[in-house]
Amino acid sequence: MNDRPVLPAGGDGWVAPGRDDGPAATQATVVVDRRDGTAHIAVSGELDLANAKAVEQQILRGVGGGPTAVTLDLTGLRYIDSAGLWILFRLGRHLAAAKIAGEVVVPADGPVWRMVETAGVAAAIPVRPRR
Repeated sequence: MNDRPVLPAGGDGWVAPGRDDGPAATQATVVVDRRDGTAHIAVSGELDLANAKAVEQQILRGVGGGPTAVTLDLTGLRYIDSAGLWILFRLGRHLAAAKIAGEVVVPADGPVWRMVETAGVAAAIPVRPRR
């Protein structure tokens, strides 16, 4: 029997900075524009484990209040990791349960498009590339 502790996948025991550990190493900006019953949420910068929780909370606040449609615009995002991708899957489930139309807009090429495409995000929420 192995007495070594089980670590997260890909983990060496390292833990991302916590809420009180100072600023995250990566920065993302979330801008919410609500009008005519819709919410346009633009995320720019980098989205990873270090800032995913704060970004997801801001996105969910933007979805609050019952819009009829939500567009999550990632065209200003330079980087996304698996923590960011999980936000997209959870958002898709949340919007479907609330019967809110939603879509994710990504750059037509580059690393964000490749990650979203490879992860199969379109199975959870429609994905539209922007040229």
